[in-house]
Amino acid sequence: MAFVADAESKASLQACLSHLSFADATVRRGGIARAIQHLGVERSPESLIVDISGAELPTSRMHDLADVCEPGVTVIALGNRNDVGLYRDLVQAGVSEYIVKPVTPQLLAKALSPKRFAGEAGLISRKRGKMVAVVGARGGVGTTTLAVNLACHLADRQNRRIALVDLDLQNGDCALTLNLKPTLGLREALSNPLRIDSVFLERTMVVHGERLFVLSSEEPLRDEVDFTADSVDTLVGALRTQFHYVIADVPRIPTAPYRRALDMADLRIIVADQTLRSVRDTVRLRAALGVGDAEHRNLLVINRSGEGGRRAVTLEEMAKVIEVRPKVVIPFQPKLFTTADQPRFMATYRGRFTEAVAALAAEVSGRMPERHRWWRFSK
Repeated sequence: MAFVADAESKASLQACLSHLSFADATVRRGGIARAIQHLGVERSPESLIVDISGAELPTSRMHDLADVCEPGVTVIALGNRNDVGLYRDLVQAGVSEYIVKPVTPQLLAKALSPKRFAGEAGLISRKRGKMVAVVGARGGVGTTTLAVNLACHLADRQNRRIALVDLDLQNGDCALTLNLKPTLGLREALSNPLRIDSVFLERTMVVHGERLFVLSSEEPLRDEVDFTADSVDTLVGALRTQFHYVIADVPRIPTAPYRRALDMADLRIIVADQTLRSVRDTVRLRAALGVGDAEHRNLLVINRSGEGGRRAVTLEEMAKVIEVRPKVVIPFQPKLFTTADQPRFMATYRGRFTEAVAALAAEVSGRMPERHRWWRFSK
């Protein structure tokens, strides 16, 4: 797909692509600004050509483009400035090649060659999606509900392409929460990781909306469901080449596959509530995960805040014992989830729950929410 600045460039590029037998190529007017707008709501192509002619701060705009592109996209820039400094800045921003107009079939063929993609791919094409592991300090704190709502918010409100993976193959509820039918593909992928490729994943994942893809299973309770840490590594690695975010609902079971899922996550979200048991188990879970670093952050979320009334451990008391303050506190609102025919995800609802999920999504993506936090460390 290509986005060019003027009619002359469009005609020239179409002629070159036709000469090179790219029959399925799409060429549109609008330059890099139109490309950013389009890819913010639509799927990214494998190869993208963008015209930066006339753009103010073209390097900055290229960073904006990289933010909306899906992982694995190769970007070629067109322009009218024969400037070595600009070329270096664009390459640093992530483009695979910069072509000074007029475009010729020879220049375009060299830029689009598969050999070049394999050996000198730009930073955008090497970009990998971020993995977020959501794990409960104990059972019943709403880990799955939070993982599903976070995935829905990133997909629907931030236009990100999301893979939601439920690693509890026998008792997971991600598909149930979204009213989807689980498939057998997740067990097959984890049992035979050599089968994992883009075609297999496309056939296995269940789509919810336009940008949320769900991998979930419901295996018989009598079955021995065994898979290795390496299979989790292979699955997540494949997903990170196709999605902006991989949200994994990880069981709190200290076995090698689940430890691997937590170890490889860029962000580990620990979900707890204001109970003494949850405080104890959060301390133990943080000790198992370590303090984190620049590449592997830990983030504490307090869910169902206010549920226990006066008997609940206060947020200040939790912060002293756990030695970390929660980034997000989600209020206890049972009426949102007690109606049998009401879905347990609130992406389309307004209120404090949705605001809290938006704040969590902002911590994940770095995009700050419009409204400020409503909670304080008082209860």
